[in-house]
Amino acid sequence: MDIFLADFDDVPDPRADNACHDLCELLVVGFVALLCGATNCAKMAAFGRAKEHIFSSLLKIRHAIPSHETDPTVFRMIDPKALDAAFGRVLAGIAALLGDGDVIAIDGKALRGARDKGPDWAVQSARTRMMVSAYAARLRLTLAPDTVPVAADHGSELEAAIEVLGLIALKGKVVTADALHCNRRTVAAITKRAAAIIACRDPPTRTQRCPTPGPVLAICRQITRSRVRMEPRMAARRPAPAR
Repeated sequence: MDIFLADFDDVPDPRADNACHDLCELLVVGFVALLCGATNCAKMAAFGRAKEHIFSSLLKIRHAIPSHETDPTVFRMIDPKALDAAFGRVLAGIAALLGDGDVIAIDGKALRGARDKGPDWAVQSARTRMMVSAYAARLRLTLAPDTVPVAADHGSELEAAIEVLGLIALKGKVVTADALHCNRRTVAAITKRAAAIIACRDPPTRTQRCPTPGPVLAICRQITRSRVRMEPRMAARRPAPAR
C-alpha cells in the first residue's frame, strides 16, 4: 500500500483546498475496486462501502468512502498524463519485488471485440488488434502490456514481445513463451540479460528447431490425454551460454 500512496501523492490535485476526500486515498479505493471487477463509479462506491473496514485499517479515511457522485467528478479533472506516469512508477516499484527464479510469461492475445463486422468482415477478421503482455506468475500481475498494430503479422508480435521484455529487469528470472517465440533472436534477447527461457512449442519443424546452442543435458517427455486429443510435450535442458 505504501507504493501506491507514495506514487499517487505526486498526482496534482485539481480540486479546491477545502476538498473532503484525500486524492491518494480516492485513487487507491478506485484502483482496487477496478481490480476486483468494478466497471463504473457506482460499483466503485459500493465496493468501497462493502470493504470499508479493510480500507480503514490501511488508509486514514477521514470522511468515509467517496460516493458515486464524487468519483466521476474527480476523475474528469485529473491530468491523465500525470496519472499514467504515477501508474508507471507503481508498476516499476512492484516489478522491483521480483526475485531470482520468478517466472515471467510472455504471450499475445487478440483483444475481444476488436474485429470489424462490416461488409468486409472476412478480411478484417484477419487483422484483429493484438496485445502482448508480460505476466509475473508469483505476483499475479501484468507488468508491461504493449499493443501490436492492426494488420500486423507474427513478426510484429515478436518485435512487441522483445520490446516488452526490454522494460523488465530479467536477471535471474525464468521467461516462458509459446511456439511463436521459439526463435534465435528472442532467445538471444533473453539470455544475454542473464535470464533463462522455457519455450513451449509444437513438434519441431524444419524452421522451428531449438534455438539455444549447446549439448542437451536432459530430456523430459510427457503426454497429456483428454477426451478430445492427445498432446505430447518434450523439454530439453541445455547449459547456460558462457558470459
